[in-house]
Amino acid sequence: MSTSRAEALQVLRFMAVGGVATATHMAVATLLYTIMQGRAIALANFMAWLVAFGVSFWGHQRVTFKQRTTLRRFLLMSLTGLAINYVTLGLLLLTPLLPLIAMLTAIGTAAVSTYILAKYHTFALTKK
Repeated sequence: MSTSRAEALQVLRFMAVGGVATATHMAVATLLYTIMQGRAIALANFMAWLVAFGVSFWGHQRVTFKQRTTLRRFLLMSLTGLAINYVTLGLLLLTPLLPLIAMLTAIGTAAVSTYILAKYHTFALTKK
């Protein structure tokens, strides 16, 4: 298999796993947001991130990169993504956007950032 084909397949696997993790984050966040009646949006977002973290850690090791990384490296990547999520959420909450739309947009922005970190840092230096 050519390198470009292998890389394209890896990107597709990352998108699939990331999509499942992001959908998990969005679904859990939406559910918690609804249950909490819009009151603890930051808490709902964090709890949803924890659930999505487990999905993402398992999936990217087993499916996307087919190699292990340390929990520390993965956690650092994920926390960076979470920080991007919260900064984006905080900024978007200052706009006229509905809070739920702001939260879902922040989650999507963090997902793209996490791909870049995973590809070039978290899994880049580990051995198969």
